[in-house]
Amino acid sequence: MKAIVAVAMIWGEAWAQQCVAPGDVPRTRPTRVDYRNEVATDYYALALSWSPQFCNSPAGQGERNRWQCEENAFGFVVHGLWPQSAKAKNHDEHPRNCRAPEMLPRELVRKYLCVMPSAQLMQDEWVKHGTCAWGEAKAYFERVEGLYRGLRLPELEGGVTTAGAIRKRIVSANAGSGMKPEHVQVRVVSGNRFSEVFVCYDKQFRYGACLTPGTPDGIEVRVAGRRKR
Repeated sequence: MKAIVAVAMIWGEAWAQQCVAPGDVPRTRPTRVDYRNEVATDYYALALSWSPQFCNSPAGQGERNRWQCEENAFGFVVHGLWPQSAKAKNHDEHPRNCRAPEMLPRELVRKYLCVMPSAQLMQDEWVKHGTCAWGEAKAYFERVEGLYRGLRLPELEGGVTTAGAIRKRIVSANAGSGMKPEHVQVRVVSGNRFSEVFVCYDKQFRYGACLTPGTPDGIEVRVAGRRKR
């Protein structure tokens, strides 16, 4: 049995998104701890993936991603909310795996699956990142959802544009809440295919400057089109 859940957090530019939640929560495996780095958190990055790019990639193919990539038609979804260190010179130097791994309750996964549409991703993001700044998973995912719902995320058409044009559309859509260009980074994968944006926040979760470089504004990027429902 499936339940249709209206996902109101994505308003965008004259479009909205619905999520058809699965009847059964997908099972997860324990998160593998690759390394630990218990350093202070200086700011946060909310990573928002462009789901059509993931679904068009080899990683998005197959039965385990059917719910995200075939049964629904997502645009921007949450990849994770990451505590960041201002002193980090590479991604290995940010906070990571700060406490012993624990399995997420299935009902918590169900509640937020339309925000972060992979049960295993939710499990891994909590262990790798959430444990470095939150005492419990519930508080972490409440913050993730709150930030996500607080953004206006534009619909992006498939085709060629520039990193700067994507950033400008996101900043313009959120200018009323104080967002500025330095608060947003655009990220690409091989072939300059648009993959995600980072929205950065200070320790009080006000917009803050992203302290690591993103894709330069002038770079042409390829945007995968969102599947029509």
